[in-house]
Amino acid sequence: MSSIIESKLPFTATDPNGIALSSDDADLASLGYQQKMHRTMGSFTSFALAFSMVSINTGVVTLFADPFNRVGGIGILLWLLVIPLVACIVLVYSHLAGRIPLTGYAYQWSSRLAGNHFGWFTGWVAFISFVAGTAATSAAIGTVFAPEIWPNPTQGQIQGLSIGATLVVGLLNICGIRLATRINDIGAIIEIIGTVLLAVALLLGVFFFFEHTQGIAILTAVAPVSGGPVGFTTVALAMLLPVSVLLGWEGAADLSEETKDPRRAAPRAMIRAVVVSSVLGFVVFALLSIAIPGSVSDLLSQAENPVINIVRLQLGNSAGTVMIVIAFASIFACLIANMAVATRMTFALSRDNMLPGSTVLARINPHFGTPVASIVLITAIAVLLNLASGGFVTAIYSMVGLTYYCTYLLTLIAAYLAYKNGRMPSAPKGVFDLGGWLLPMIVIGGLWAIAVILTLSLPEESHTGAITTGVTLGVGALWWLFVLRRRLNNGTAGPSKTLKG
Repeated sequence: MSSIIESKLPFTATDPNGIALSSDDADLASLGYQQKMHRTMGSFTSFALAFSMVSINTGVVTLFADPFNRVGGIGILLWLLVIPLVACIVLVYSHLAGRIPLTGYAYQWSSRLAGNHFGWFTGWVAFISFVAGTAATSAAIGTVFAPEIWPNPTQGQIQGLSIGATLVVGLLNICGIRLATRINDIGAIIEIIGTVLLAVALLLGVFFFFEHTQGIAILTAVAPVSGGPVGFTTVALAMLLPVSVLLGWEGAADLSEETKDPRRAAPRAMIRAVVVSSVLGFVVFALLSIAIPGSVSDLLSQAENPVINIVRLQLGNSAGTVMIVIAFASIFACLIANMAVATRMTFALSRDNMLPGSTVLARINPHFGTPVASIVLITAIAVLLNLASGGFVTAIYSMVGLTYYCTYLLTLIAAYLAYKNGRMPSAPKGVFDLGGWLLPMIVIGGLWAIAVILTLSLPEESHTGAITTGVTLGVGALWWLFVLRRRLNNGTAGPSKTLKG
């Protein structure tokens, strides 16, 4: 397997029609695929997409109450424990992204490192996580912003706003990755600048201007708003706040075939996105908590989103309005990025005949350079999930973090097997390389992934997400057992070195 690619092919490589290929396109051809999507993403756009997938403002705005309800303000310090553990997984993913720069990242990596059958289950779980994440981000737009438009929004108004945003984002993705990523770039820039300015304003206010705040003591307060006891399980569940926020950074690797020099750009994008998101996320969350006026329970009992409420109360209505704009830009960009990676995973699986309807889902529109049928499918699923009953929607959304970490664990297992068996591909000079640190990062990242999976499965409140995940895994297993296994065994499905269109 180390022969997958030792170095970039020369510029004189040609496609089946004898047309000279660029270096990136020749690299893709060496991995078995013909360049059909438009390769327009540079280093910043790759970073912006990964950063938007994480979307710290989405996490902070939607999950702010969580640590206070579980363990109190001390839950915010759990970020400092989670960040280095997440970094271990990020580093392994960066090592792999520089060696197998293909759309469908985790599916392709696992297939080529541990076998096509193993790769299917990794790809299926990644597909489910991205589909559920797209629908959940869409729903967040309605939940967070409908109250800012209507005083007492109805369920129909919340759903209408979510669905409207989904349809617009679907259309943007159809019209080409260049347009979608340009808008995403703008959203990421707004989020970064806005978050930094918010942090500066809160920092100055906390120490010089705000008269009534919880103060820094809130960061060591063990006082759940619920009044319940604090134990091992509640602390473990409180750790899920930074876990839930620091998801999706691997989206940069999923768009490798639309990125210039992806072997170098994707690893850098993922690492930078996690570093920036970790620092800004922790700092802003801590400062917002310190700046809470009055009691935490009073704040959380208000109808308005607590983050927007804090900003309004401490910095004025104008600042609150700006916060709404920043939050909307962040979540909208997050939705664009989520749909982009979900549709590319759908395309990657279909290109290898791994899904029902693969022939249609794998088609690339020659004008837009996008997998239109895959985009329509993901858009339709997100719309249907937003229209579904509340209990079913909650079950789908509750499995997002679990399916992400199942994908991480399966990918790490594939990396370990390749390392153990001497099948880890080498990479050109200058590409990110963990060297002797690869195995320790795989082991630590794998143990952390197992811990998160158990936390998202065993506690009673996690059962809904665990059961839903189990059902979706069962669907994938049945498809493999009755249809896909035969295709993989006879060579009509799965990655190959034969050039595919």
